[in-house]
Order: sequence, then C-alpha cells, then structure tokens
Amino acid sequence: MDLRIPDERGEGTDSGRRLRARLRKIYRDSRQTVRGSVLKWETVEEEMDEVILKNYSDNSDNISLAETAEPPSDLILPLLRYQKEWLAWSIKQEESTCKGGILADEMGMGKTLQAIALVLAQRDLKKATNGSSILLSSPGTSQVLPTVKGTLVVCPVNGASQWFREIERCTTKESNKTLLYHGTNRGKFTSNLEEYDFVITTYSTILADYRPKKSKQKSNNSKLCDDGSIDNSAHHIKSISTTTTKAVLALESFYKWALTGTPLQNHIGELYVLVRFLQVTPYAYYFCQNCNCSGLDLSSSDKCPQCHPQTCRRARHFLWWNKYIEKPLRIMGHKNDGGDAMVLLKHKILKSIMLRRTKKERVADLSLPTKTVIIRKDSLDVDEFNYYKSLHNRSRELLKRYVEDGTLMNNYGHIFAMITRLRQAADHRYLVMYSRKELASGNKEAEDVEKLCDLCHDAVEDPVVTSCRHVFCKACLIDVAESVEKIACPSCTKPLKFDFTANNDKGDSNSKPTVKEFRSSSILNRIQLDKFQTSTKIDALREEIRFMVERDGSAKGIVFSQFTSFLDLIQYSLNLSGINCVQLVGSMSIAARDAAVNKFTEDSDCRILLMSLKAGAVALNLTVASNVFLMDPWWNPAVEQQAQDRIHRIGQYKPVWTVGGSSEALGKLTIEDLSNLLERHF
Repeated sequence: MDLRIPDERGEGTDSGRRLRARLRKIYRDSRQTVRGSVLKWETVEEEMDEVILKNYSDNSDNISLAETAEPPSDLILPLLRYQKEWLAWSIKQEESTCKGGILADEMGMGKTLQAIALVLAQRDLKKATNGSSILLSSPGTSQVLPTVKGTLVVCPVNGASQWFREIERCTTKESNKTLLYHGTNRGKFTSNLEEYDFVITTYSTILADYRPKKSKQKSNNSKLCDDGSIDNSAHHIKSISTTTTKAVLALESFYKWALTGTPLQNHIGELYVLVRFLQVTPYAYYFCQNCNCSGLDLSSSDKCPQCHPQTCRRARHFLWWNKYIEKPLRIMGHKNDGGDAMVLLKHKILKSIMLRRTKKERVADLSLPTKTVIIRKDSLDVDEFNYYKSLHNRSRELLKRYVEDGTLMNNYGHIFAMITRLRQAADHRYLVMYSRKELASGNKEAEDVEKLCDLCHDAVEDPVVTSCRHVFCKACLIDVAESVEKIACPSCTKPLKFDFTANNDKGDSNSKPTVKEFRSSSILNRIQLDKFQTSTKIDALREEIRFMVERDGSAKGIVFSQFTSFLDLIQYSLNLSGINCVQLVGSMSIAARDAAVNKFTEDSDCRILLMSLKAGAVALNLTVASNVFLMDPWWNPAVEQQAQDRIHRIGQYKPVWTVGGSSEALGKLTIEDLSNLLERHF
C-alpha cells in the first residue's frame, strides 16, 4: 500500500498549502463570529491543518516501534521481535480512545498468532490487577441478552477451523474454552456464550443473524455483544453498501481489531469501512454544520432538538471522511486538496490506528526461504487458437455494435461476460462450450449473472440468480444457507428461489434446486468423458508438477483458479495421469473443507490441492506445500499475492516456487485488446 506524497508544484507547494489552510481559517472565523461558539468539528479541522503543514514533506512509510512486551504466560509459541512490538503497541491502543486498530502486516507474518497473544496478555493483565478487568463489558443497549465473556472472532468460512486449530496449537492445554459458533444448531449455545474465551464465527453467520433496523425482528447479532472482537480477513467488508458489511458494523464490542494483509485493494472507500468498523472519532462520524451533534449515521440527528425538526437535515450534516478524504482524492487526485488529504490520511489517521510491516522490512526476523516466480508462455494448439479467435471476433463485433448504437453503458454486464468467456477459453474451451448460457445472447439473464455478488461485492464466482433478481456467488449463498433453517434472500429477505440460468443444466425455469444439488453440479456431468480432451494449460500444469517432483520428491503443490469448473477438469485430467489430488472450493461445508485440508496435509500420496481463488486465497496456512500454480489471472493482483502467501509464510522451510502463465499464441487477440477499445469509450 503506497501512500507516498508526490512532490507537486504550484498549488501543491508550501505556499499553496498555507493558502488553503488560511482560507479554511477565515471561513471558520466568520461562521464562529455569527454563531458565537466553536463547534467540535471546527476544532478538529484546525488541528488537521496543523498536521498537513507539519508533515507534508515526510515520506517515511511506517512508525518506528522501540517498545516491546513479553509473551503472555499461556502462549507456548515464541514471539519474534516485530510481534513483541505489536503486543506493546496493541495494549496501548486498547488503553487509548481508539480501543483497537488495524493489524495490516503482509500476509504470512503471523497476524493470527499476534491477535491471540493480545487476548492472552490482556487476560494476564486482568489477573495482575486483582480482577479489575481491562476488558470492560460491552456498552451495548441490550441488557437482557447474554454477553460473550471473551473475544468474538469473525472470519471467512475456511478460516474458522484454522483459528480453532491455531488457538489449540499456540496456547497451554485447557487454558482456553473455544466455541465455533456456526451452523443451524448454533442457537443452543446462545445461553452460555459467556463461558467461552474465544467465540469463532463466520461472516455468513453474522449475516444470517442480522436484522436491519427497519425489520420488526430482533437481530441476533446483539447476542454476540462481547468485550473484544477481531475481524479477520477484514478486506471481506470492503464496501459500506453490502449487507454483510452492515451486519458486521452492527456488532457491539468495547474493543475492535481488524486483521488484513490488504487494507486497500481498489479504492479509498475500503479504508473507510475499516475506520467505520472501529468507530474512530472523528473520521467515522457525521457532523452537523450548525451544532455539536454527531453520530455514526444520519439517524443520530433525530435525538438533537435543533436538527430533528429540520426537513433538510441531510444538507446540514456531512460525513467527515467524505469531506476531508474521499472527495478531495476523487476530484483532485494527489494535487492540491487531494495532496492535503493524502498527508492527513497517512500521518494522522493511519498512524493512529494501523500497524503494517512487510516481509522485506522484517527479513532478518522471519528468515523465510527463497521464493522463485516463473512465468510460462505456452502456445495454444491449432484447434484452441481457432476457437479463441472465433470467440474474440464475435465479442469484438458485438462490442462495436454497442458503441455504434450508443448502448455501451447499458450493456456493461454483458461486456463483462464476454471478457470472462475469453478468459475461460484460454483455460479450456470446454468452459465455454459446455456453459449453461450463450455468450452473445444479450438477454437479461446473462447480464445479471455477470454482475457483482450481492454478498461479497466481488466478481461473481459460480453465479446463482434468485427469483428476485439478486446475484450471488454459489459459495457465498451456501455459506448463508448453512446458517439458517429457512433460506431467504440475503438482500431483500424474500423466500429464496433460484433462477435456472445459473444452476439448471436442463434449462427448466420451474425447477428449484436445493443446496445439495448446487454442490453436486459439475461440468463433468455435461461432457462426454470418453472423448475428453485436455488443454494447453492443463498439459503445462502436468509438466510443472513433474518438475516439482524432480526437484523434491516429497514436495506438494496448490493449484489456484477462479473457475471451479476448470478445477473439475484439472482434477479429472490429473487423476487420469495417476496424480492424487483433492479439491477445496467455496461451496463445500466446513467439515468438507477440513477433510480436504487434512487429507492434503497428512496423506503423503496426495500431492496436489485444487483451490478456487476466492475460497482459498485467504485465512489458510498451508505450509505443507511449497509450490503454487496460478492457472489464470485474477482481476485484482492482491488476491493472487494472498494465494501465494498461503505457503510463503512463517512455518515454511522449503524453497517456494510460484508458476503462472499466459498463452503466447494469442498475439493481438487478447483481452487487453477489448479493454483498450472499452477505455476509448468510457
């Protein structure tokens, strides 16, 4: 995450910055003269100007920590120097007004261990003060519902068991009571949550228990009030508008921590979600321009006698983050007010709430083995190339037609579908030939299927379309379905019915497949296996697996793809070659995921783990493997880096090999060719 301040000229110079600060002061003074008082946000703005003028030329990346803390008594694993620095820093953070923060160490540096160490250290501190608890009870308004005594951990489904195992591995035997709060039977534990030191749950469970304020039902999330909460893989809540994010923000906790190796992936709004989760003053708050009322949302002004009667209260209030950070950066970039926003973000906001270290910075502490990255360029065979060329030409002609008709923006979803089809054709033409929908049909269903998932707000993987026209990743929807007895749409709460365009092989629009049927659906059921043909990428993978075994006879590897159907084809092909492998994808239950990981970890004959990028790129420790094979590029390079860091992390002792590739024979018939055409018209 590069937050270096560019050296701008003109209004970006010192004189320009001082001029902007002086104009803000003149405006503040004039309002204060008329009003006769100074408001809280005006005081904060004045402090903000001082920070900008003082730190504009400072490009240092991280705060320097000299203080360390010794590991707690119940932690049986040693802490490295930088982890002891975190422990001292985090204890001070919990004593500050922030009551938490963001641990943003690069993936593979032991964030889980550090979080566990903090919880245990605070428990030791509580004992040392004769029972005077540092972990105060939740300030939530619910007094009849039980409170979690210890710490609530919210993580992806595949990370739940990992957390459970890590707590057992890192702590003294029987020193902690840990509960996995997930599944339809979790309700029986509600009455005794206070007995547990750690309560581990998933984003899908939090979502299933969430009830918006307008709902008449009581939200079960208030039952998960706790002394401390840890949002693991916090980049899962990267959009403030998603229901999952709203459910996590509704959690009540005195201390809050966000753990993520990628706090910023696409846009600055992702950082705001973390600031809002932590409820950091003033950055997460709305303020009134005319009085001292403030709150985390606009509805808080209902309690203010000056604001409540006003019909225009939205115009009277502003979100601090939007006014001073998001809007200046969006409009001005790194210049002028945007440059001021960058200084404020780096030297005031992030410095006060976030700690980030990288493997490169702490190479002496970590002593990780070498990582070799290989990029293969393989030529498609004649049949593959001709198929890709035909698909590319059809896509380009359709795109040109949208441009000529002036309907480009109206068909964005279909354009996304075309690009996805080209990516699939480069993997294996079966992914397009045996897909359930036609590329160029241009119908409403095809457009819907290629939108963002309404749960994870990311590019949809294995799309499921509900009868109410909401789109989800199959894995995301199954995660939620396993947490409730009656399935309802997570977006609108209507009874859930699935659209045939994404889930029915026969195309029967009246069928309503079950969750179990979703899991069993496979491209292998739609092709003639006796006439199965491999692909250039699968052949290249088999060759790389042979190289892996030649380098190290005991080596294991992980194969990543964003298309689960491609993983099915790879598994079938590898099995034909006598290569023992197991698959882990998002539609699997926690038990099935654990079984897959255990088989890969403990069975010496199981050499390959096939994983979807979204299901396996985060929250897993798989150092038993030392090779990663990336079969197709993801939209966001940060996700690929997360995938590689499943093995290049603490606990890895073998040299790490990462292999990716492209199809050299495509020449100018590339996805970038279409992307460049799009850029000229957007």
